[in-house]
Amino acid sequence: MTEPAPWSLRPPRIGLRAILSIGAGSLIASFYIGTGDITVATRMGARFGFSLWWTYLVLGFAAWALIDMTVRYYLRFGATPMSIFKEVHPAASAYMIVTIVVCAILGSYSQWNACAMVVTGFVPALPVEAGGAIAAALALVLVAFGAYARIERLFVAGLIALIGVFFLSAATIGIDPRAAARGLIPSAPGPGWLDLFRSNAGSMINAWLILIYPYTMIEKGWRADSLDGKLGILRRARFDYGWGILAAGIVALPIMASATAIARPFGIRPTSYMDFAVLLEPFAGPWSTHLFLSGLFLAAWTSGVGWWLAGAYALLDVYGLPIRAGSPKAKMIVAAFAVPSVLLIALRIDPATQILLFTAFLAIVFPVAACALVGRIARRDMGYFRWTLRTPRGIAVVVLDLFAIALSLYVGWHEIASWIGNLFGKGH
Repeated sequence: MTEPAPWSLRPPRIGLRAILSIGAGSLIASFYIGTGDITVATRMGARFGFSLWWTYLVLGFAAWALIDMTVRYYLRFGATPMSIFKEVHPAASAYMIVTIVVCAILGSYSQWNACAMVVTGFVPALPVEAGGAIAAALALVLVAFGAYARIERLFVAGLIALIGVFFLSAATIGIDPRAAARGLIPSAPGPGWLDLFRSNAGSMINAWLILIYPYTMIEKGWRADSLDGKLGILRRARFDYGWGILAAGIVALPIMASATAIARPFGIRPTSYMDFAVLLEPFAGPWSTHLFLSGLFLAAWTSGVGWWLAGAYALLDVYGLPIRAGSPKAKMIVAAFAVPSVLLIALRIDPATQILLFTAFLAIVFPVAACALVGRIARRDMGYFRWTLRTPRGIAVVVLDLFAIALSLYVGWHEIASWIGNLFGKGH
């Protein structure tokens, strides 16, 4: 039987049962909605109001395409994401192992540090180290005693809750819907906007998003042999991680609204999320501050768990072990990440040093991941999912893939340049 032309079939509609089975998109959202996303949204609102809200839309398309590439690869071959790097060169696998460990530890450490700030904000007598340890311990208990399905449900509930508390916090100040709508129109609102765009790109075009979603598909048993079955899974998955990406833009809105009303009129540019939380109270009252801090804790805590799970999945993949968050090996890996990530809080490592090392690894991951993906996705043995310019859907896929790859390379180049500038004390 002759195989259909690439991207020529209309995928089946998503039924109610299929919609109710989604949820991994909330895990994807945890990478977007962490301390980095909250900081960037605050700075955007303080400087330009809603004028840069459109960046979440543009960058969201690129992030969506990056995840989509690995999902298509998985559906075509049943192969895990790390196999892409194994095919490139053994050195690529070795580099990825080091990068996985470093990024999982440093990525989670920054989130536990934020959780610690929130805990000590509510309980000033508690040491910062204790606040971070409590947050990390709760995460460790979740992974140790929760199977993937329970973890996913908790992430869904957590995402809904943090969106709710951020909007409730902003409601005490007010959101201008017309100004927000105008912010979806791309513009260059003034000097410094490009730096904020790049910062947001570094948060949204997260290299680890390329890895984690197919692992959740393996956990959920989303696999089919027939082309129709694969197309159905692809459509369901696209809806799922599309929601996760959309959530980042939704969460950014109330944060930008609060910064627009509180900081921008007075020319204040908060340097951190805790500085902004302090500004909220005299303007909107203590409840607004408490709600904001609650949302910050939820965002940081779920992001910290997300970094641990991504690192565990990737290491299991590298060593050919079963992909299960509830397996003993996965729990051992997470426990190994937990110890140094909490100790970094106790040792009070200079944040600038931590960020410098973290961005150095991510800067190289971006172009390596982008080149590895495009080299694999563009090959003819991708079958029905290969690149083609003969159908409208095929053209759309190629355009989005190339846009995502180009943006990944751009983000990687910028991070490398920034890292070199900081290393030699030149700044960037």
